Amino acid sequence: MARPLDCAIIGGGMITHIQVLPSIYQLQREGTVGDISVSALNGAPLKALAGSGFLNESFPGQSFTPWPDFREVDPDEKFPDLYRELLASMKPRQVVAVALPDQLHYGAVKEALAAEQHVMCVKPLVLNYEQAGEIEELACERGLVVGVEY
Repeated sequence: MARPLDCAIIGGGMITHIQVLPSIYQLQREGTVGDISVSALNGAPLKALAGSGFLNESFPGQSFTPWPDFREVDPDEKFPDLYRELLASMKPRQVVAVALPDQLHYGAVKEALAAEQHVMCVKPLVLNYEQAGEIEELACERGLVVGVEY
């Protein structure tokens, strides 16, 4: 059996809480996903995710590595570029879930592709056709998959 893919989730908001992280936890439970990391602008949403009764009751014993680590930083201190460090720390050809506000998808997806990662992005992928074409070209050049969650 192939080794499970590690997964980084970029974005720690509502969609990550109610949809993306539960789905990734389930994939981890089934053996498809290995380690999970979640990056957010600051530690506050990561603390909320880690302490979520819904997630902890539904997925007992499962957890993620927070970027930034909310136990070590001021919860309101902002780390806008920390997700790039997370991407750089990953082995190539893992998977990155982009769950940011729509206008930030393009940059994050491009960064993930540049880091040689497969991408799953919440809808919409990007805000215009030209950006979608550029992402398609970058992914094809590298032999990477880009999918849109819907």
